[in-house]
Amino acid sequence: MEGQKFNLSRPNSEQTVSLNSLSDNRTIWYVLSICLVVYIFSAKGHTEVADTVFSYKTAQAIVTRGQLDIPHEPPNTLTAPDGRDYSKYGFGLPLYYLPFAAAAQSLSRFTALPFKVAVEFLISFANIPFALLALLIFGKLLRLFGVTEAGAALLVLGLGLGTLAWRYAVYDFSEAMQMALLLAAVYAVIRGTPRTLAIGGLAFAWLFLVKLIYAAFFPVLLAYLLTRPGNLRQRMQRAALFMFPFVLAGCFACWLNFIRFGNPLESGYGTDATNFIPSQIWYTLPRLLGSLDKGLLVFCPILLLGLNGWREFVRRHQPEATLCAALILENLLLIAAYYWWKGDWSWGPRYLVPFIPLWLLPSAFVYLRWWSRKRLWVFALVTAISTVAQIPGILVSEMELHDVKLVVLTPQERPFAPSDFTAAWIFLKHKLVVRNEVYRLSEFDVPGERELNLTPHRSFLGLDLWTELIAREFKKPALRWLPLVGAVAIGCLAVPLGKTFKTELAGAGVARPRPAPC
Repeated sequence: MEGQKFNLSRPNSEQTVSLNSLSDNRTIWYVLSICLVVYIFSAKGHTEVADTVFSYKTAQAIVTRGQLDIPHEPPNTLTAPDGRDYSKYGFGLPLYYLPFAAAAQSLSRFTALPFKVAVEFLISFANIPFALLALLIFGKLLRLFGVTEAGAALLVLGLGLGTLAWRYAVYDFSEAMQMALLLAAVYAVIRGTPRTLAIGGLAFAWLFLVKLIYAAFFPVLLAYLLTRPGNLRQRMQRAALFMFPFVLAGCFACWLNFIRFGNPLESGYGTDATNFIPSQIWYTLPRLLGSLDKGLLVFCPILLLGLNGWREFVRRHQPEATLCAALILENLLLIAAYYWWKGDWSWGPRYLVPFIPLWLLPSAFVYLRWWSRKRLWVFALVTAISTVAQIPGILVSEMELHDVKLVVLTPQERPFAPSDFTAAWIFLKHKLVVRNEVYRLSEFDVPGERELNLTPHRSFLGLDLWTELIAREFKKPALRWLPLVGAVAIGCLAVPLGKTFKTELAGAGVARPRPAPC
């Protein structure tokens, strides 16, 4: 007997979806709402990254003094010819942090809360809007390719909770911001209308200001625009519309670098910006994809479904598949060749995170075209496994495991240390069962019984959640149960989501047919 099959895509021209706003797409909005609740209760309440500290210090300097210089603190600051020091990190982040710095200034002025505590608490939530924006644009991109609302909602949920998008939504690294801005640019060039090209151009310009390396990806997007159907004038107009904000951003960056460092081509990273070692790719590439320390497919097993869809993606949408593949491949090779390819003191292969939606996109052309019961269960199982794989990265600070592996352990002990992925599960089990921050070497399969006392580290205590932090700092243990409110909210959203999804599934092209005769 053949398995039951029902259509989740609309390949026929008369079935093409409307590309207006997603305001009527209830299923996707339910998924976004669930992700919002999950993200809010997964935030940390503190920052973990040096980049963030110097970016918000720059924002504070702008808010309080109208200046860009900050206190001298190498190697995170560079001294300009005028003797003043400036943050070496991209200027896009300080611009975004301006309202957070202003709000923290007000809080510290009217309360006893120090500015550092206030601004870091606020900034720990700062990536959530960008993560949700990335999910929304990903849904729009899927709809653009003819995937129905139900199918798009499935993949948006998989991206939001089954990949590193979840971890970086509640991380103060800027990868969630990069993901949203990159997706906006990709969606814009594929959609190709003047309005979307203008918005996408602005998004890419901001992306460039966040990280200058994205200039290397601009030719790929431009080549796609110049090879789209239309006469030469139309193609040039589309390219100019998308390119104009990027050119302005480039001029602004050069001017800013000249003002700060006396050289328009000095990015702030010095020789690090050009420190690429192509000969190491044979070693780094397999580790970026499959290792337990930095393997993308280990940290996001759901992306295996995307690998299975490239053939169908190319067959149906060759130019767009070529665009996505070129962006993924360039990112992969650039990071594999970069001397700091691990992006250490971070969770997973963070330099690959902004491109995760493009890795997942092809799965829509296999798993969301015709479902059989077997494929449905495979998709659900892989998504569930991938979601569970995110949990240790959410509840355990990777700064804690890196501090143990790279600082606390002796050089003789480090070769026995477990991988990042394994260590996070060990830490999580200890926090839930033993419920303190005193570990023994034997817990990590390191020879010896030496104790590792991590209690002095404020951000390592307990689960890495803002509710835990607030409960501990203000001695209000009842606040630890606050995430139950989020669980109730998710349950309330899941019920109508299930009903809406069931309705959409039945009407997404064809209703469930009767089983075929044996």
